[in-house]
Amino acid sequence: MKQFPLMKILCLAAVLFGFLGILPAGMADGGAGTAKAFAFEQKPAEFVLLDQSGRVTRSDVAGFTDMVKMDYNRPRYNLQINSEKGVTAVEDMFRKTARPDKETVAAAAKEAGSPVLVVLVVKRMDMWRINYTPMWWDDDTAVHTYAYADIYAYNADGDKYIARHIRKNEIREEGMEEDPYETIKYGLGNALNRMEGKPQI
Repeated sequence: MKQFPLMKILCLAAVLFGFLGILPAGMADGGAGTAKAFAFEQKPAEFVLLDQSGRVTRSDVAGFTDMVKMDYNRPRYNLQINSEKGVTAVEDMFRKTARPDKETVAAAAKEAGSPVLVVLVVKRMDMWRINYTPMWWDDDTAVHTYAYADIYAYNADGDKYIARHIRKNEIREEGMEEDPYETIKYGLGNALNRMEGKPQI
């Protein structure tokens, strides 16, 4: 008579139980435990963008948000952009002080009901061409750019905080300039990465 190895018998039994919809109690509990182990506790995160320049477009908002999502995105975080609670908390913060510190930003995050708060204040974002003729150039065109923005961020996980003030005012030969939007966008991304201990962009 042909003998079946023990492993083959166990495999056949498992298939049979599967077809009949029967699972041993230990296996069923183990499956549930595994599912729980891989589940994330999603935390809220607030991104508040205040445009004092009048130059920020919808596309710019999307680009700034992408920088924030690099550190605070699903499945770990549920990012809210300019929510009513977030904006109210940040406006209250600036009414109290024009120079927020770690304690005031942490308090604003608590008021917004979020462990993470990222604030970007765009103060100036301009660029235009200028014509001039220095002695060593021939009728050249340059670009004057302004990129002014303030960044504040707090994460209750680790009690982390960062503040950055971007102040860029420069004239460069046309074609060599950096778009002020890009200056602010990557300044935001690098500030958040630094706070979270991640590489610079």
